[in-house]
Amino acid sequence: MLGPMNLPPPLDPARHALFIDFDGTLVELVDRPEDVRISPEAVQRLGVLQRQCAGAFALLSGRRIADLDRFLSPLAFAAGGIHGLERREEPGGPIVPLAGPAGLDPIRLVLSVGVTEEPRLRLEDKGTSLVVHYRGHPELEGAAVELVQRSVADEPGFAVMKGDNIVEVHLGGMDKGKALSAFMTREPFVGRVPVYLGDDTTDEFGFAAVKALNGVSIKVGNGPSEADYRLSCVDSVHRWLGSEPGLGADGMKEAS
Repeated sequence: MLGPMNLPPPLDPARHALFIDFDGTLVELVDRPEDVRISPEAVQRLGVLQRQCAGAFALLSGRRIADLDRFLSPLAFAAGGIHGLERREEPGGPIVPLAGPAGLDPIRLVLSVGVTEEPRLRLEDKGTSLVVHYRGHPELEGAAVELVQRSVADEPGFAVMKGDNIVEVHLGGMDKGKALSAFMTREPFVGRVPVYLGDDTTDEFGFAAVKALNGVSIKVGNGPSEADYRLSCVDSVHRWLGSEPGLGADGMKEAS
């Protein structure tokens, strides 16, 4: 596992393919996911990086791609949403769902009843995944986990993932790592070195995929990770993305 000050090397747009998580990486985590904000200057900088990488740039998020579009407008970008359960392979292209919402209907019913009984829990319905939030109520972590596990019961084919103050369930067979690997087989990503930045346990799938491709894996924030490098916070991410060649995350010259 990485050390606490293992800063990443500078981004090289000529040879890197850039993959970025959204919440906790490009924007701060907030109690209400719909309240996040990203500055127009940061969005503009992402557009510059996208052009510098010749289009080898994608967002990989647990959010729906439509939500990412709203926050990052007017930027158009490739994306994997809901941990890869929906995908847009090129900017302006169609959003392709890889699973429908109907398969979650029995689980949706159990979770709806559960959050009614415990109103401090909140259910987010993404269509192809269901998320139980307990942010602001850490004492309810066990109740959230138990509710989701009970909703799934012994049903095969579902994946349950824990994240930052959430428990999520969706149809199995997809994660951010698989989405990243799929992008890397297509132009303009193919032949480049993948770089992935993420902050949560769900991003560990992306780190594993990047390491298998001899890429650059960057954990944002504290906590154990299999990533090779670390940035301390969202501000550090934006400084690193905007750094000059030869500068590290905090503007210090990299050792050569």
